[in-house]
Amino acid sequence: MLRVSNQSSVLQLQVYRPDARNALSVDLLKQIASTLRTEVNDSVRAVILTGGTGYFSAGADLRDLEGDARDQQVDDAIDDAVSAIAATSVPVIAAVEGFCLGAAVDLSLACDLRIASTGAFFQVPATRLGLLYNPESVVRWAQHYPRDVLFRLLVLGERLNAQEALRCGLLSRLAEPGETLGEAQALAQLAEHNDSAAMTASKQMLNAIFVGTYDAEYWQVQRRMRLNSPERRSALLKAKQKLHE
Repeated sequence: MLRVSNQSSVLQLQVYRPDARNALSVDLLKQIASTLRTEVNDSVRAVILTGGTGYFSAGADLRDLEGDARDQQVDDAIDDAVSAIAATSVPVIAAVEGFCLGAAVDLSLACDLRIASTGAFFQVPATRLGLLYNPESVVRWAQHYPRDVLFRLLVLGERLNAQEALRCGLLSRLAEPGETLGEAQALAQLAEHNDSAAMTASKQMLNAIFVGTYDAEYWQVQRRMRLNSPERRSALLKAKQKLHE
C-alpha cells in the first residue's frame, strides 16, 4: 500500500509493504503515479518519497512477472510512475534507508534530490534475471550520469554502497541511519516560503537543460514574465520591508 500524508506544505508518500520488502507491485506503482498527478496542488511545496526507516524497496514485485513479453506491463507501470515524478511541479525528494533495488533505483533517480543513509545500497540486478533494462530509463539515466557508472549498475549489476553512490553523483547527501526522512523534511521546508510558480519554472528550466530540450528564446520569455509578475513584485516588497526592520 501507499501511505499518503500532508504535513504543512509537504506531501509525503511512503511505500509500505513490509511483508514484501516494499516491493513495487503494478498497483502500487499506479498509486504513486495517480497520487502525484492528483494530490500536488497549490498548497504543496515539496514531495517526499520514502520506504520508511528499514529499507526503501526491493524493486519490482516478482509476483507480477510471468517470464515472457507480458512483463512489459511492469515496465510500463514503472515508466509511468517515473514520468509522474519527473513531471511533478515541485521538488521531489527521495529518502532512502537500507536497500534500493531495480525499479526502486529508477524511482529514486527520477527524484530531484536523493538522501540516503550511510548503510544504504543501490543495485540493478537486471542481467542476473536475464533482462535488458527498459531502454527508456537507461536513456534518461545517461543524460545525467557517466557511462562507467551505468555500466557498473546495468551490465555488472554491481552493488554500490551509499558512499560510492555519493561519489558517483547518484546521491545528493548522506544521513545517519534512521535520519533520512528528517533530512528530507528539512530540505522540503526550504521550499515552503518560495514562490510556487518561480520554483516550478526553475525546475522545468533545469530539466530542459539536462535533457537537451532547452530553448533560449522560450526561457527568456519565461524570465521576463516572472520579472513582471505580481508575485515577484510582492516578494520584492516584502524583502525591502525587512531591510528596515
